[in-house]
Amino acid sequence: MDSTNLFWFGLVLLLVIILLGFSFFRSRREVEDSGRNDSITASKEIEELRQECLRLREELQQQSRQLTVDLQSNTFAQLQTLLTNYPSVRQMVKAKPDLPAKNLISLFIPLDNMLKSWGYEPIGSPWEQVPYNPQLHQGDTDDMTEGELVYVRFVGYRDNSRILSPAKVSRTLPIPSK
Repeated sequence: MDSTNLFWFGLVLLLVIILLGFSFFRSRREVEDSGRNDSITASKEIEELRQECLRLREELQQQSRQLTVDLQSNTFAQLQTLLTNYPSVRQMVKAKPDLPAKNLISLFIPLDNMLKSWGYEPIGSPWEQVPYNPQLHQGDTDDMTEGELVYVRFVGYRDNSRILSPAKVSRTLPIPSK
């Protein structure tokens, strides 16, 4: 069950609980108004509603736990190659500090695939020159003006119109060491 379905289930569950509560109070008021205040029936209805509420609450908690487990499992499956190779790569880099980085780039393909499957889009690309936009970019100084040409130092990400993290920008490019 995805998070959207869980949200709708939770919303429907909440509405059912509210309607049950209103129904209970209305039926209780009718009993009192008609002078047939049967305390045994009212106590039984209260207990039934309490049990139903507890059952629905537990069901919602179970679904929430399952959603968390499913999310972690799916994320791990998408990143498994990267997570499995990362400790070995770290050890190789320690042993061979001059190892070309291009040999390691293929390890990040699962990460790119996961971002695509989530629908996340990068904001800019490294070292790309773009007009500064304070909604999309975070400058390395506070005095940048909108439209000023800047360089993307670190990409950001967005989910449609929602900015997850702004791109980090600078007026200058880093100077590569030789």
